[in-house]
Amino acid sequence: MAKTPSFMIDSMGREVPYAWVPKYDRVRDQRVNRIVDRFTKARSFLERLMSDTLADLDAITSAQTEAGKEASEKGNLQVSSFDGMKTVSLNVRYEIHLDERVIKAREMMLEYARGIQAKLSGPEAKALEALIDWAFQSTRSGALSVARVLSLMRQDVPAKEWQEAKRLLSESMETRRGKSYLSVTTRPSRQHDPVPIRLDLADCWPMPTEASNE
Repeated sequence: MAKTPSFMIDSMGREVPYAWVPKYDRVRDQRVNRIVDRFTKARSFLERLMSDTLADLDAITSAQTEAGKEASEKGNLQVSSFDGMKTVSLNVRYEIHLDERVIKAREMMLEYARGIQAKLSGPEAKALEALIDWAFQSTRSGALSVARVLSLMRQDVPAKEWQEAKRLLSESMETRRGKSYLSVTTRPSRQHDPVPIRLDLADCWPMPTEASNE
């Protein structure tokens, strides 16, 4: 049996004699601490699970190489058990980042677009500048939309100035490894589709009993 503490620490960091703490606050404190401890242990278990799983996948990749099978350069992997009833997939996503050279590329593109406006008139002359402004418009987070910026690379403008700006824009792009996603599926039988094993609290709510539905 756990020993009753002589005092508890309140939200101001002060020691309060245990006997002075209302029963509700004692129960609340006890249950919250139990939940946090439970989640902390589960988190540690999941971290070990991921570490062990990645080690197993590394072993499979090494076996692939020894067997003369070509592994994915990007780190993607999909393997199944010998009976084909269980499958493990590792999907690695890559993201494009833009460095400071994108600013110079934007200036060069705008300079070219404004040069066209000085020579021509009408909505067509302003269309390119409007497209550039749209492509380099910051998102709500203050960052550039890579997809929008990349849309400028598809503009077939033969002018030397524009091609130079596109070259600089291309050089400003760096591909980095992003998040990796791991999925594990099983098939109850060969007549069933694969069913994912989800480690997601949203999928772990206990099913209501018949008594609770009455």
